[in-house]
Amino acid sequence: MREQHGYLHLAGRPLHVGLSLPDYDHPDAVLVVCEPFGEEKRCAFRMLVRLAWQLAALGMATLRFDLSGTGDSSGAHGEATWQQWQAETTAALQAAPGLTGARQAVILGARAGALLAAPAAASGAAAVILAEPILTGEDMITDLERRQKIKDMMTGAASPDAEPPANNAAERDFGGFVVSNALLQQARQADLVASLPAATPIHLLRVSGAKKFPASWQPLLDRCQASSGTAAIIADKPFWGQLEYYESPLVNDAIADLLTGRQASPPSPTAEP
Repeated sequence: MREQHGYLHLAGRPLHVGLSLPDYDHPDAVLVVCEPFGEEKRCAFRMLVRLAWQLAALGMATLRFDLSGTGDSSGAHGEATWQQWQAETTAALQAAPGLTGARQAVILGARAGALLAAPAAASGAAAVILAEPILTGEDMITDLERRQKIKDMMTGAASPDAEPPANNAAERDFGGFVVSNALLQQARQADLVASLPAATPIHLLRVSGAKKFPASWQPLLDRCQASSGTAAIIADKPFWGQLEYYESPLVNDAIADLLTGRQASPPSPTAEP
């Protein structure tokens, strides 16, 4: 396996990019990873690195990148916009085959990363894999607010009945990640199902101990079925919420199986009534 790290100008910004490559040229496919946001990205980091190594051993490349204002990429987090992140995601997907020599690119959206992966997929993805996706930007923001309120209560920074910051505040702080009001307002418009490409296979992975998908996921399940994709429930711990040493091997194995064609025939997806 070979690894390369450096900076590429994508959508007008120098972004930190990591490539994991097999030991030979022209891999069958490259997986472009759209990571979770904020603290969830930290929790999922080890799993996604392990996934890249696993895929390299199977003859596939992986491209991971930090959005502007995050990780090791240029820019301040508080100056980032959702529209810029969307442009960067699309640019990363378009650049991936040329950077790796791969015949085709597949895009993976994990958690909030799914909201960026879905519209980008129309620019050339052979398939879309969604790992425990967040369905809307509004859901993402609600979850960020809930997490921050719990943290503030635990640290004594806020009372249980404290009012949330005003929607027109110039910026918000979510666990040390400063987010501009412009980004939040743009993100609120994001809708996973509405932004999925019509002609691209969609593969959905739910990570839960439950036996059925939530009722709110039914429109997404319908899109998977219509695209000749697959939907599966992985009985594993939440990879986006594990701060201790944990790599979610079952999730990585499921993604690898999708990419190598070892996935069984598509299940008949059902949601809770």
